[in-house]
Amino acid sequence: MRKRIIYTIALAVLLVSAQNSLGQDWGLTFSAGVASSQMNDLKYLQEHILSTYPVEGKITSSFPPFTSASITMFKQLYDHIRIGGGYSYSTTGGKSSYADYSGDISTEMNATSHRLGAYLSYLVLGGDRLDLSLNGSLEANLTSLSLQSYYEILNYSNGISNNYRSLSPSVSAGGELMYTLKKISLGMEAGYLVDLKGDLKDTDDGDPLVDPNDTERVLSSDWTGWYVRLKALIWLKL
Repeated sequence: MRKRIIYTIALAVLLVSAQNSLGQDWGLTFSAGVASSQMNDLKYLQEHILSTYPVEGKITSSFPPFTSASITMFKQLYDHIRIGGGYSYSTTGGKSSYADYSGDISTEMNATSHRLGAYLSYLVLGGDRLDLSLNGSLEANLTSLSLQSYYEILNYSNGISNNYRSLSPSVSAGGELMYTLKKISLGMEAGYLVDLKGDLKDTDDGDPLVDPNDTERVLSSDWTGWYVRLKALIWLKL
């Protein structure tokens, strides 16, 4: 796993370094929208925790599509090709709970993805104003997961909190449709991200987050899913 991550980062550095000798124009893109994620292991863990409640609770949120954003700096190598590097961010989470007159119990999981890597875009159709491009990214993915459980019974309360982290390579591919207004372009992008998963480990002691029913299996994060984002592009002269 570590070797794959190192290769991913090394490739990103090489691609971005290649920009020093090629191309004329630089650009900066910003995008924000929504993205889905599989998170099958965390959904499984959520259901297991719910089964341990002394009462019949319910899952109120289970890692739905949520916030996604990215920023990319690129260089125009040729009329149809752009290459660069960027940062992407995604977040999601889950919650289960139960409450009655005697008290309440709840469990929350919040996951955040920070991705850094290389970017490549190819212009398929170009006009005076409207451009259609295909793009892709190869990134190193750092996931942060917080797991918090809390209960209150007859004015007595207690809680526990754990934080986990994982590293994994990821690749995404999609398309974008942009409308040009002089040095600024506006539009949207959509695509699909494949995360090769990363084993979750406690940030304090490094212990893995294991399957409660099979301690030989380590649970992992998985951001595989679609994304749709509004996008803005600004041309720079450097």
